[in-house]
Amino acid sequence: MAVDALIRWLDHRPAAARRSSAFAAPFDPADFSPALCTRLLILQPTPFCNLDCDYCYLPDRNSTARMSLATVRLAAQRLLADKLAGDELTVVWHAGEPLTLPAAWYDDAIAEIHQVLGQHCTVSHSIQTNGTLIDDQWCALIRRHGIRVGVSVDGPAELHDAHRRTRDGKGTHARVLRGMACLREHGIEFHAIAVVSPATFAQPDAFFDFFEAQGIQDVGCNFDEAEGPHAASSLAGHEAAHAAFVGRLLERSSLPGSRVRIRELAIALRLIAQPLPRLRWRGRHWPENGQTLPFALLSVAHNGDFSTFSPELLGQPSAEFGDFVFGNVARGGYLDGAASEGFRRAWSAIVRGVRECEATCAHFGYCGGGAPANKLYENGDLGSGETLYCRTMLKRPFDAVLSQLEKQQQGNCSASPAAACGPEREVAKQ
Repeated sequence: MAVDALIRWLDHRPAAARRSSAFAAPFDPADFSPALCTRLLILQPTPFCNLDCDYCYLPDRNSTARMSLATVRLAAQRLLADKLAGDELTVVWHAGEPLTLPAAWYDDAIAEIHQVLGQHCTVSHSIQTNGTLIDDQWCALIRRHGIRVGVSVDGPAELHDAHRRTRDGKGTHARVLRGMACLREHGIEFHAIAVVSPATFAQPDAFFDFFEAQGIQDVGCNFDEAEGPHAASSLAGHEAAHAAFVGRLLERSSLPGSRVRIRELAIALRLIAQPLPRLRWRGRHWPENGQTLPFALLSVAHNGDFSTFSPELLGQPSAEFGDFVFGNVARGGYLDGAASEGFRRAWSAIVRGVRECEATCAHFGYCGGGAPANKLYENGDLGSGETLYCRTMLKRPFDAVLSQLEKQQQGNCSASPAAACGPEREVAKQ
């Protein structure tokens, strides 16, 4: 969808999808317990990307603008001034392609953050990269600062090169393999994020084998979400195939000796064992969800504009929500942004959406209200409930893992009828 068409769509949705103005949720940091705290500071050093992936949602990836070091410093200072810095903070360098900036820029930027926050909290850094620019210089920087690295790679070349291409239409798989080899040569562990599609669902073993052969132990399976200019997901109409794909990944990752951990399945297992901690807000007790909790995630654009809630929302065209720009670090603090009309409308709609999920979804205790960006782009309403994203990223993996645990428990009970099977089985259902 072109940007101008997206603007028209957002401004001319049916009245039923624009109910955010009908309910105004109050916002006062004192109403939250535990106190509001930023866990992820997502800095977008440049919108530019050297690739042209066909499922990208970023509208300005041709811009070569760069975040100034003064903006980096202000982004950190505002956390302290607003008392949003907790004991630990992860700074995520994520935008277009972070590695299109010089490595030396990150030395200076990380130094700025350390000077501001180093005595107040433990700061770690993460970079998500397409992997095509990784070389010895970048590996030296990564090791120097202990940066956690994620590489975007969609599996075998046939799957990867169908979507992740250069600006002149060439595949990038071979370059990504070289980048990952360079990381391994320098002893740097990394995880992978793959965007899966119906073509991936048709070859789950080849997909799994690729990551096993590459020695990658942590793999996240995203999909081409309907967000921003990317108007439709290829997953729509293929959910049964995705369920079979998830089931096969669960089988493969559960085999003795398997070293590949699928992120969504691992998260599901952790949630079954220990559901999300809960927060208190104005008499309600909700599971914590960083995308619905104000300022738990903060996104700062290269020019200092900032937003909260879903990171994908920052800068997306919307007259109703002020393009999801709630302020600028050069002009005020993060909490000052809560006074903006865009924030007030977004927060009210998101609260309504959390209540909708609480009332209608059996998985609410393991999610806490879904992803606002997906609610907006899939349903046309931040205050809506279930999305394709919910079903894909949480519900199907969760249900697959729970089913496997129940079958294992039933097998144990059958093998030993005297075993105390009742309470243990109930734990898996909580």
